[in-house]
Amino acid sequence: MGLTQLQSFIATKFDRRHALLTSSGSFALIAALNASQAPKGSSVIMPASCCPIVLFAIQMAGYNVILADVSLCSLSMEVNNIEAVFNDSVSVIVAVHGYGHYCKIDEIASFAKQHNVTLIEDACLAYGSTYKGKPLGSFGDLSILSFGYDKPIDNQYGGAVLTNSERLFECAKGFLNDNKMAQFSGSKQLEILNDRFLNLNKQMQVRKKNVVYLQKKIINSLFVKASFDADVTYWRYPLLIKNRTHFLAKAKENGITFTKHYKSLGELQTNGHYPNASLIDEQIINLFVRPETPQEQLTNMVMFINDYQDK
Repeated sequence: MGLTQLQSFIATKFDRRHALLTSSGSFALIAALNASQAPKGSSVIMPASCCPIVLFAIQMAGYNVILADVSLCSLSMEVNNIEAVFNDSVSVIVAVHGYGHYCKIDEIASFAKQHNVTLIEDACLAYGSTYKGKPLGSFGDLSILSFGYDKPIDNQYGGAVLTNSERLFECAKGFLNDNKMAQFSGSKQLEILNDRFLNLNKQMQVRKKNVVYLQKKIINSLFVKASFDADVTYWRYPLLIKNRTHFLAKAKENGITFTKHYKSLGELQTNGHYPNASLIDEQIINLFVRPETPQEQLTNMVMFINDYQDK
């Protein structure tokens, strides 16, 4: 399958008119920002709890970052968080589906349209899932995907920009034509990515099964479970635990691995207070739910969590 054919296939999968492959998710975001034609030096709102690469990509593209706090329910930035920091300098909103949990992207889209700003939907950790019957990645003026390490499609390479707008498509394509580093390259990569897209639905079913297992089996009241419904397929299953340092030390002693993403991006800026992002920073642990995660590992994590005592 050639580049044009794969891009057309991806666009169809996400109910989009256009898709453009890029060399990474970061370049997908940079391409989307440039396609928006927002004035350089204007402001972009993004969540204070997400991968820091989002912040760095916005800055690399020539924009100022305004952080907004997140909801402890969705672990994502919602409209009320955006309203709290919105001002006349804002030209773009980057809405991230945090940890794979959807944000209320339809409400954010309405807000963006009302205020005449571009909405970029970051579905890098969440694509393959749906919200209100529509694929995540189908809501923004532009949407971005990543196929890097530990994403729903773990290709170690590549990203994509999606849109329904002919104008935004042509602007994004023009940016990619002028920036070789941002371009997707390699016929072998196309074949691998095509195969992984064909297998995505099956992979997401396994991921969701793992999430459901953890959601049902974890019962220790010391841990705050994440919000969950039929539309949620987490990137890594999140829990909050107050004395995280003690818990992780005990887990390490027992040879059990948990991660602790993400740190509050407020630590990189000094002009805001983001209490929920800070709480997540201090308390979150992440459990692997990849399709490759063995059942034994899932069982061991559940048993360790349920047996844990903060003593």
